[in-house]
Amino acid sequence: MKKNLSLILFAVFIAIVVAQDAYVRHLRGKKVAPRMYTVVLSFDGFRFDYQDIANTPNFDSIQRNGVRAAGLQPVFPSLTFVNHYTMATGLYAENHGIVANNFFDRASHKYYNMYDKATTTDNYFYFGEPVWVTAESQRIKTAVYSWIGADVEIKGYRPSQWKAYDANVPYKVRIDSVISWLSLPYSQRPHLAMCYVEEVDNIGHGKGPDSPEMIASIQTADSLIGYFMQKLNQLPFRDSINFIVLSDHGMAPISDEQSIDLEPFIKPEWVDTVICSPAIALAYCKKNCDDLLVQSLQQVKGLSACKRAEINPDFHYSASNRIGDVVIFADSSICLKYKPARSLPFGMHGYDNRNPLMNGIFYAIGPDFKKGFSAPQLYNIDIYELLCRVLEIQPAKNDGQFERIQSVLR
Repeated sequence: MKKNLSLILFAVFIAIVVAQDAYVRHLRGKKVAPRMYTVVLSFDGFRFDYQDIANTPNFDSIQRNGVRAAGLQPVFPSLTFVNHYTMATGLYAENHGIVANNFFDRASHKYYNMYDKATTTDNYFYFGEPVWVTAESQRIKTAVYSWIGADVEIKGYRPSQWKAYDANVPYKVRIDSVISWLSLPYSQRPHLAMCYVEEVDNIGHGKGPDSPEMIASIQTADSLIGYFMQKLNQLPFRDSINFIVLSDHGMAPISDEQSIDLEPFIKPEWVDTVICSPAIALAYCKKNCDDLLVQSLQQVKGLSACKRAEINPDFHYSASNRIGDVVIFADSSICLKYKPARSLPFGMHGYDNRNPLMNGIFYAIGPDFKKGFSAPQLYNIDIYELLCRVLEIQPAKNDGQFERIQSVLR
């Protein structure tokens, strides 16, 4: 009896070993898809329709072989720093803290100024979790060139590789830096790389979105896409790269006759400070003076003004006291001025984000994206969720809705 039991147990043991061996061979033979690489190129101020008014073979190629959206709606206000940080975090401005390119923080009595590195590198101002922080905290390496917040330590993290914005660095040199990061040994190589280019925005402001110079600028942007894709295609893992081209906002034309000087309508005794951009002004009022300021501005055509608590909830622009007590909104194509006076641009953004002229672009091509797909208008607040999905990482809490953008994926 004992001998028979021993034989049975031995047979069971052999069967288990054989089964385990077969399963291990099955796992070793099974093709497991590697984590994809994602490269993001942002063209500041590239309006949703620019590529339709110029010769853009590289945009066209992505459209044929990947995804093109009808537009990419920014959050309010449709400004550069606000929207690049929104795309990085998936948060509205009231929640991520960068409420304008320039603003005042009453709690700390600090000013944030887009031209002052002492403020733009101060992590006090940055809330939320940029996608590179989300990735790095989950042991996925990232590399970022010139994106707002990338040169700041946030939640104890920075990108593994990063370079701060420097307008003097040629665009192709920036692209070459990204390629050099992607050419590192596997253990050091980023799976997310992001790069910023300001070319189109500069021309939009300086010459206007309808100028002949804009055609040349659009074609320059297209050539940079071609250069980038050529370099990406030389990498040995080129078939595992998702390439996304997008922008933060569009651009509206401006004329000399379309300006409003706010100074006659704002009494100095009403405000501590006013921070004015051509499209939006933030007034930080003295106690009990916000109503007086709103009443004064109600008579002015071409703008609207309201207290922060009464801002249209669709703007998601009231929950932060960095926004100011009274917000002054210029109508599209109107420029606001406040001392000191400055020359007017020929193009501007920052207006109501629902204005089609404020829409940016979204293109994508790669193994995770559909081929030849025309997407409807997308929302840039959903970009964070999209990046987390293609990077296979768990997103932090955010305001985006993945359901609105998931149609672009295979």
